[in-house]
Amino acid sequence: MRGVASERWLSWLSPLLLLAAWEALTRAGWLNAAFFPPPSAIAETFVALARSGVLAQHVGATLSRLLLGFAAGALPAVLLGLALGLSRPLRLVVLPIANVLYTIPKIAILPLVLLVLGLGEASKIAITAVSVFFLVLLNTTAGVLGIERQYLDVARNFGASRWQLYRTVALPGALPLILAGGKLGLGFALVVVVGAEFVVSGARTGVGVLLWESWQVLNIEAMYVGLVLTALLGWGLNLALDEIERWLVPWRASRASARVEGRTMQWRAWLRATRPFSFTASVIPVTLGAALAATAGVFKPGLFLLTLLGSVLIHAGANMANDYYDHVKGVDTPASLGPSGVIQRGLLTPAQLLRGTAVCFGLGIVIGLYLVVAAGWEILWLGLVSVPLAFFYTGKPFHLGYQGLGELIVLIFMGPVMVLGSYFVQVQRFELAPLLLSLPVALLVAAILHANNLRDREGDRASGKRTLANLLGRAGGVWEYFLLVFGSYVLVLVLAGLQLAPPATLLTLLTLPTAVSLARVVATTDEGRALNVVLRKTAGLHLRFGALLILGVLLPLALRWVGLG
Repeated sequence: MRGVASERWLSWLSPLLLLAAWEALTRAGWLNAAFFPPPSAIAETFVALARSGVLAQHVGATLSRLLLGFAAGALPAVLLGLALGLSRPLRLVVLPIANVLYTIPKIAILPLVLLVLGLGEASKIAITAVSVFFLVLLNTTAGVLGIERQYLDVARNFGASRWQLYRTVALPGALPLILAGGKLGLGFALVVVVGAEFVVSGARTGVGVLLWESWQVLNIEAMYVGLVLTALLGWGLNLALDEIERWLVPWRASRASARVEGRTMQWRAWLRATRPFSFTASVIPVTLGAALAATAGVFKPGLFLLTLLGSVLIHAGANMANDYYDHVKGVDTPASLGPSGVIQRGLLTPAQLLRGTAVCFGLGIVIGLYLVVAAGWEILWLGLVSVPLAFFYTGKPFHLGYQGLGELIVLIFMGPVMVLGSYFVQVQRFELAPLLLSLPVALLVAAILHANNLRDREGDRASGKRTLANLLGRAGGVWEYFLLVFGSYVLVLVLAGLQLAPPATLLTLLTLPTAVSLARVVATTDEGRALNVVLRKTAGLHLRFGALLILGVLLPLALRWVGLG
């Protein structure tokens, strides 16, 4: 399984990378938007055509022609293929002719079909049937010929009739290749039917008609919509055939289910490696920045979602890099409570984890470059500092987290930098209010990391990892936790009192009992498992505190919307 998971990552992420790069290059003017409109513009055209009902008409027409033609070609091909497989004389007569006709491009036969059948629907269905027929015929014949002869001999020895031989031996034995031929035939049929809709002037609806008419009036976005529809039709029909195969060929489906289960376990391992419970540290500051922008009268949901996704990806990459380098340096062991444990449990190899790190950072950087193009070059400077620090937090050669700098780095970059960056993406300027309101969130993010370091204090000291928790000692570490947690509440009180934050941000005080409870545990125990609970509950405290802070920021805006503000 080595390398399989990382290849799967690439297969899913590469289309997203392509779309993001396409959007960024077009927006930057490096691709001519007249020929390569940005994906966002194509999506808008898709939605508009869908709402108008035009897409449903075109897709319905193409799909009906495709299915009728497929049935008209595939069914006789299966029957004839079974006969050819079981009858050597018939095979010697028919197969040479079929092999010769198969090589003729089916679209080249279209003029003859039009001459015989005219410009109506019959010609489109007939050319589709011809494109399917020979593929299914040759695959069915090969499937029957591939059946081991003893099965046929046993059936004949028990007195099976010709019909029983077809039904109980030839058809089940050839089914895998019949279905493979059907999949290939369906793909060819889609190409042919769309091409026929191009050529046949009598056609008024169909995906081919949409493509052709869009080209004639230079509606490039609609032309791309036609290409997307063609791809979706092919993909959807292949999925349908996969389901039919699982029903008709259950002995192959069981093996496929085992593979699916293995893939599911791999995805769970990757999810575990990203440590999703920690994503509150990325989600809250980015959302807070966007909420503050909304109070300033600007909110761009697309840019917000991209900012959020990019931040989470960089965070996930940093988590995986942390696990990798802690494993390499011997900080994490099978007995450790802190890491995701994917390496120690054998769920992923160190090399896989390092490749996953590269994929997350790479995709996050691509999103960041798009945000630079969309919002302004100022974001570039934040990215040039933030991304390297996220990697070098534990990565070579600096290992900053091992030098007692962890809390400071997290406080700065998962507080002011993220909030200001998210705010700037929306409004294209920096202001004091987002900086000030980022500080309570920043302190609680640092508290999450410090809780982690308090739990691992003895193990980190033994492996040579220097953190503030082991530099300050037990008593100093407790006081640092108090300062980071309760400092958040003090800052909110001060900002609200000075009218630098809305009074509704005092809703965050509702989480104070949880903070007191966690502080009591930190002050009274040094036991690893108890502090592991503190770590997770501190992350939960950060989430609830941040959510109430965002609610407090948005509440005056909501009241104005309903006329109560």
